[in-house]
Amino acid sequence: MNSVFILDDHDIVRFGLETLVASYAPSLRLVGSAASLTSGLRQISELQPDLVISDMSLGESKGLDTVSAVVKAQGHRPVLIVSMHDELIYAEQALALGAKGYVMKENAHALVSSAAFALLRGETWVSSNVSSRILNRLMKRSPLHIQNGDDGESPLSAREVQVLEKLRHGKTTKEIAFGLGLSSRTVDVHRANIKRKLGLRSGSELIAFAITRM
Repeated sequence: MNSVFILDDHDIVRFGLETLVASYAPSLRLVGSAASLTSGLRQISELQPDLVISDMSLGESKGLDTVSAVVKAQGHRPVLIVSMHDELIYAEQALALGAKGYVMKENAHALVSSAAFALLRGETWVSSNVSSRILNRLMKRSPLHIQNGDDGESPLSAREVQVLEKLRHGKTTKEIAFGLGLSSRTVDVHRANIKRKLGLRSGSELIAFAITRM
């Protein structure tokens, strides 16, 4: 029997995940849940569950900082991120920080169980859209493509995601620079790189993307 801990600050979502885990008894056993990061980290350290299913936005803790904290508390055991945030922006970054899987909340009812059992088998789990993008990028980095001058496009870096998150909350370039300890020029470079990678044509499109997709 594998123990599972759930971390989500939305009562309805948390109850739904708890109900889903309970439906797979005795293969899965819910050992606890929490609505705040502080409480969740403490219980994870105490309970040492086989799997943690966690949101990315928990009160004041949001985005990749949440992922990093949960992964650190969980140690070598797997973490499955279930989030409303766009997987094409966050999934690879979450995996880079040590999470083993990423599921969009809109698909959670259909995919969480498959993802959870995959992680418990020692595998990773992302959607077909994300895995296809990773595979396509790897193929573009093959010797043939590099010889032809096409080394593929990188995903958004962790810093670029942080800039997008700040833009989503209405921060100006100067405010972002101050908050991240960067120069305004560096933030402008990040903004330009984000627009290029996402195919956005203007600053207004960048802001709209940050508000609607982050």
